[in-house]
Amino acid sequence: MLVSAYLIGLQLAVSRGRARGLDGNRVMDLGIAIIVAALVGAKLLLFFVEFDHFTKDPTELWTLLRSGGVFYGGFLLAIGVAFWYMKRHAMPLWTTCDAFAPGIALGQAVGRVGCLLAGCCYGKPTDLPWAVTFTDPLAASNVGTPLGVSLHPTQLYESLATLLILIFLL
Repeated sequence: MLVSAYLIGLQLAVSRGRARGLDGNRVMDLGIAIIVAALVGAKLLLFFVEFDHFTKDPTELWTLLRSGGVFYGGFLLAIGVAFWYMKRHAMPLWTTCDAFAPGIALGQAVGRVGCLLAGCCYGKPTDLPWAVTFTDPLAASNVGTPLGVSLHPTQLYESLATLLILIFLL
């Protein structure tokens, strides 16, 4: 789902960039640079946050099954790379940001569905009728998801919220 989220968001950014007079190839290259920076930054911050864990088994840092990383690390490095790339290639800041913003929201919405499927980013226990209950031991072992407990589907809440943001941005 992570790859789907990135590709869907990037396609929307390229389409919107072209519609705003930007070079589609530059938008695509910027998007790829942002994706790579987000992945690297997320893993770097994960390494520092869970330093003791990864010094015992460094190979786990390269798996996506346990964790894609820490969002804030990916966000910060991606922002830095984006500004550097836009300045280097004289891309107009606000036009470029306008092209990318809806794609980021759409990608986040898709990505959070992936979180639901993986069992991560779960909410607190609840008795609400739309609660989700995870039963796969893999979710418990990889990300500590409580099994057999009705939980708020916070992944879907965030997905719906980012879809509302997408509608606002379009």
